[in-house]
Amino acid sequence: MAEPTRPTLAATLGAWRLSEVGGKVGCRLNLTAQPGIGGLEVKVPIACRRAFPALKAVSTWSFDADGAIVLSDPSQHRVLVFKAGPSHAYDAFAPGGKIWRLEPAGFARGAMAPPRLNGAFRLTGAQGAVLCDLTLRPDMFGVSGEITPGPCAAGWTDKVFATWALKNGRLTLSDRQRKPILVLRPGEGGAFVTDDPKADPISLAPRPGG
Repeated sequence: MAEPTRPTLAATLGAWRLSEVGGKVGCRLNLTAQPGIGGLEVKVPIACRRAFPALKAVSTWSFDADGAIVLSDPSQHRVLVFKAGPSHAYDAFAPGGKIWRLEPAGFARGAMAPPRLNGAFRLTGAQGAVLCDLTLRPDMFGVSGEITPGPCAAGWTDKVFATWALKNGRLTLSDRQRKPILVLRPGEGGAFVTDDPKADPISLAPRPGG
């Protein structure tokens, strides 16, 4: 069985509808990108806190190692853990043995998800010349991470790739001091290509057999 796709920050931000499975009460909360204590800030309206008392202490949200959405209090205590459920929904066991469900509110989030940058990739130049083999690993939010460089061709061995970041659709590969080495834009077939049209053609794509 294939491993389920883990959520990304870009695909998770925004409004979500919280409801009790089999119940009639529901409300909306907002998962933001604003830093908080032990995670990112979650905005919960007063009406939502009243309808779901366990939310009264909630202040932040984050992903756990399994990709679940975790709502925590200011002391970083986990209040609710929503695991991937049916479709794009997430379910959590609430006080009293009830099941609460988080579902995207208002739009389809699947289309917003950026490419999953995790695993073996290859930088190629003109006519498919291999420039570097790189292994990319994402952080907990999936929009930045670390690079482990592999073999590089002559002229590229001095480019010490260390980190990557995806912002506004642009992928930046940087060194240990976060100084950009390459800036790439989305291309065809899940690849990234040179952002500057005047620069030499370079693309980054999953490594064959990687």
